[in-house]
Amino acid sequence: GTELLVVNSEYVNPKINLPVEQRGKASSADDIVRLQNFQGVTVMEVTEGEAGWQVVIDSPYNRRIHHRSEMRIDGPAAGHDLFKTAADPSGTQSLGTFNNCGSGRTPWGTYLTCEENFNGYFGTTTELSLDDVHAKGFKRYGVSTKVDPGRYNYHGFDARFDLSKNPNEPHRAGYIVEVDPWNPDAAPVKHTALGRFKHENAACTLTPEGQVVVYMGDDERGEYMYKWVSRDFYVPGGDTSTLLSE
Repeated sequence: GTELLVVNSEYVNPKINLPVEQRGKASSADDIVRLQNFQGVTVMEVTEGEAGWQVVIDSPYNRRIHHRSEMRIDGPAAGHDLFKTAADPSGTQSLGTFNNCGSGRTPWGTYLTCEENFNGYFGTTTELSLDDVHAKGFKRYGVSTKVDPGRYNYHGFDARFDLSKNPNEPHRAGYIVEVDPWNPDAAPVKHTALGRFKHENAACTLTPEGQVVVYMGDDERGEYMYKWVSRDFYVPGGDTSTLLSE
C-alpha cells in the first residue's frame, strides 16, 4: 500500500534562511516569500527499499502547504464580520497556515495541524487606532501593535500582515487545520468549531457511541486545556466532511 508522511515546519531561523550579510533581517518582498514558503506542512509519499526509507520524488501526493496556500474556513465563526477582509469579503477563504506545532490524526485518515504562535507574523507600519474588540484580542494573544519590524517583518513587505491595512487578518489564524493528504486538490480546512487559540496539539479518539473527541492544549501562558466532542457520529466509510464543524 501507499505510505504518506506528513510533517509540520513550525518556524524559520531568518539568520540561516536569509543571506548571511542581512543578519536575519528581511529586505524585500522576495525575502518574505522565501520565509513564507519554508513554513507550513509537507505531504510526501515514502517507500522502503534496499537503502531504507526514501521519498518518492515524483509522487502525485507530494505537496507543500505554506503561508500563502488557499484555505477554507468552516464552522460557527466562518463568515463573521471579524473574518472579512478586502481580499475575502465572505470571511470564508483565507491564505496560509501558521506556526504549525503539534498534530493529530483523525479516525478517517486526515491530518490535523495546529496553529500555535500565529501572533508573531503580524505587525503594523503606522500608529494604530483600534476599537476595543481588536485591542483586547491582540493583547490577549500577543499580536504586536507597535511600529516595529519584529522577528519576521512580513508586514513591512506584505500588506496582508499589516494591521494598519488589514486589522482582521490575525483573526483568520489560530485554528486546527484539517489536511487530506490523500487528495492533493483538496484545500485545507480551518475548523473554527475547535476554537481559536495557540493550538499545541490535537489528540483524537471516539466515544463508545462514535462521537469524535479532540483533546487540545493552548500554549499561551495561563490558558487552558480543552476537550471537544462532536455533535455527529463517525461512520466508517461515511461522510466525514462536517464531523469537526459542530
